Amino acid sequence: MECLSIQMATKAIAETPVRTPLTQILSDENAEGNFGEALQTSCKQHHCSTNVSATQPQSCLGQALPSDIVTTAKASLARCEDLRSQATKASEGAKKAVAEAKAAATNLSHTISTIDAVISDASSFESQWLSFKKKFDDLTKMACAKLQGMGDASAERKRPAEVISEERVAQVLSRASKVVVLTGAGISSESGIPTFRGADGFWTVGSENYQPQELATWEKFNEMPGELWRWYQYRWGICRTAHPNDGHRALVDLEDLVQGGLTLVTQNIDGLHLQAGSDRRRLYEIHGRIDEMRCDERLEGACLHGVDLNDATNFAKARATITQTPAPAKEETDEHLPCCSVCGVRQRPKILWFDECYNEPIYGSRSVQDATQECDVLLVVGTQLTTGLPSNMVNVAFSKGATIIKMDTIVDLSDEKSAGMLHVQGKSGEALPRIVSELRKMRQEPALAPLAEPSGTVLVSKSLSHGAPLAGSPALSLRRKSLAAEGDPISSPVEARSAARTFASKRNSSARPGAILGTPPTRNRSSGALKAAASVSLKDCATVGAGSPVEGFFVYGTLRPDDDSGASWTKSFCEGMESDIAFLPGASLYVEGYPAVSLEQTRCSVRGCFLQPSSSDMLAAKLLEADRIEGYPDLYDRTVMLVNTLSGGSRLAYVYHRTGRTDRANCVRIADGDWLSRKRG
Repeated sequence: MECLSIQMATKAIAETPVRTPLTQILSDENAEGNFGEALQTSCKQHHCSTNVSATQPQSCLGQALPSDIVTTAKASLARCEDLRSQATKASEGAKKAVAEAKAAATNLSHTISTIDAVISDASSFESQWLSFKKKFDDLTKMACAKLQGMGDASAERKRPAEVISEERVAQVLSRASKVVVLTGAGISSESGIPTFRGADGFWTVGSENYQPQELATWEKFNEMPGELWRWYQYRWGICRTAHPNDGHRALVDLEDLVQGGLTLVTQNIDGLHLQAGSDRRRLYEIHGRIDEMRCDERLEGACLHGVDLNDATNFAKARATITQTPAPAKEETDEHLPCCSVCGVRQRPKILWFDECYNEPIYGSRSVQDATQECDVLLVVGTQLTTGLPSNMVNVAFSKGATIIKMDTIVDLSDEKSAGMLHVQGKSGEALPRIVSELRKMRQEPALAPLAEPSGTVLVSKSLSHGAPLAGSPALSLRRKSLAAEGDPISSPVEARSAARTFASKRNSSARPGAILGTPPTRNRSSGALKAAASVSLKDCATVGAGSPVEGFFVYGTLRPDDDSGASWTKSFCEGMESDIAFLPGASLYVEGYPAVSLEQTRCSVRGCFLQPSSSDMLAAKLLEADRIEGYPDLYDRTVMLVNTLSGGSRLAYVYHRTGRTDRANCVRIADGDWLSRKRG
C-alpha cells in the first residue's frame, strides 16, 4: 500500500495541471511539503482516512514514508518533466520544419508551374501560329466569297484537286498567253536559306527566345530597334552567301518561252531571283528586300511621315527613300541602326511586317493584282499561301477561270485549300528545269496543231442499230442547235455533219482559245500516232489488227463516272464497268456546249477515264448505248485508239471525237485537257 500510495501521488502530481513547473516544485525548499500535499490529496481520492503530514508523509496505514522513497519519487518526477520539456521542444521543432517544408514545396511548385508555362508557351507557339493561319484563311475566304458574290457555292464550283505530271504543266504553259508565277520560301530553301517558320528560326534576346513571327512586326521593332536590326543583319549575312539554284534559272528561261509574257511575284526577300537574271521590270518582291532599307515613316519628322502611300502622286517620293543596307558587320556587337541622311530619323529594313499593309510604291501590290486579273495560268511554287496578297491572288485567278498549278514537295489533296488547283509534287530546282525542257519542244508546234488522220479505216458492222440519241444527250442538244441555226430539217448524216459545222462556226466567235493539255506518265507515253481498227465485229466485240480486242471506252466528258455536270445518263452508262484514269495522246479537248475531242499531231493529250465492261456482251450493249448518247455517226465520229492508263500499260478503247467538225479557232480549249477543269458558272 505504501508503494501504491506513492505511485498514485506521483501520478496525481504528473497529471494535475499546475501553474508552476514541476521542476521548480522539486527544487523548492518546501518540495517535501508539496509532495506531502499531493500524497494526501491522492489518499483522500482513494478514501484513505489516515492523515498525511506535509512534513512527514505517511502511508495510508499511518506509517511514515521513508525519505529515500520520497527522494526517488522526486527524481522520477524530475525526469518526467525533463522528457516532457524535450518532447515539447521536439514537437515545436517538427512543426517548424513541416512549415518550412510546406513553404519550400509551395515555392518549388510555383517554380515548376512557371517553367511548365514557359515550356508550354514555347512548344505551343507553332500550334498557335497554325491556328492563327487557319482563322486568317477562313476570314479571307469569307471576305472573298462576299465580295465576289460566290457565297458557300464557291467550293462546290471548284474542280477536285489532282496531281499532274510535269509534261502536263509544260502543255498548259505552251498554250498560255499570260502567266503569273508566285514563289515562296520553298525555292530559296534549296539554296540553303532557312525557311521563315522553320525550327531554326529562333532568335535569342537576353534570356528570351523569339520566333520570326514574333519579331516581324513594327511594334516589336519599335520596342527594341537595335536588337531587331542586328537580327535582320544576321539574316542578310546568310542570304549573302546563298546563290540561285536551277529553279531560279529555269524561271529566267521561262520568261522567253511564254507567248504573252511572264510576271514573277515572290514572297522571298533574299534577292536571288534578280541575281539569277530575272527581268526587274517583271519582278515584284511583295515582301521587300533584306538588302534594302528605308526611312521609318511612322516616326514624326520622317521623310514619309503622314504621306499617303496609296496616292500615285507620292509613289516617286516613297521610292526615293529606299537605299542600300550596309553590309553586315563582322561582329554582332558592331552593328548599329543607321539614320536617314535627309531627315535624321532611324532607318528600317524594307520588309513588310505582319502588322503592316501592302502598297504599290514599295511592294507593287496593285501591279500584282492587275497581272493576276489578266493571267490565264497562275503557277505557285514553294509557298503555303498563308499571307494576304498571295492568298488573294489564288482567289482572283480562280474567279477569272485561270488554270492554277501548285508545286511543292508535300501535296495533301484532302486539304480543302487544294481544291481548284492542279498539283505537282517535287523540288522546284529539279522539276522546273524539266518542265522548261519539255516546253521548248512544245513551242515548236503551231498554236493549232494539224489534225491527225487515222492510219487505217475503222469498219463498223452494219448490223448495229444506233437508234435515236438519248433525251438530253450531247448529240440531241447539238442536233437541235444545228436545226435552229440552219432553219431546215436534217434528213441525212451528211447534212447533220454540215449543220454541226455551221453551228460550231457561228457560236462563241468572241471566245478566246484555251490551252491544250494533258500528258500521260512518261512510262506510258506513245508516239501519238493513231492506232486505227482494221475491223470491228459485233460477234467478238470488235478486234483491232491481228486479233487485238477492244477492251472498253475512253470517256472524257459527261460519260466519265466523276462527271459533275449533272448529266442524267452518266450513272446508268458507267454502271457495271471498272474505271481507271487514262490519257489519250495526240488530242485536245474543246467545248462546244459539250466536250469534244479533236485528234491532232501534237505532244498534248486529253485526260479522261478508261471504262472496262465485265464481259463481251456488256461491251456490245454499252457500245450501242454510247452511240445513242453521242449521236454516232451523225455528230460524233468513233474510232479505236490506244490510251494510257494511270495504273500502267496501254489499252485499246473506243473514242468518240469531232475531229474536223470543231471550229477550233473559235472554241474554248480546256487548259489541261481535263473536263473537270472547265470554267464553271
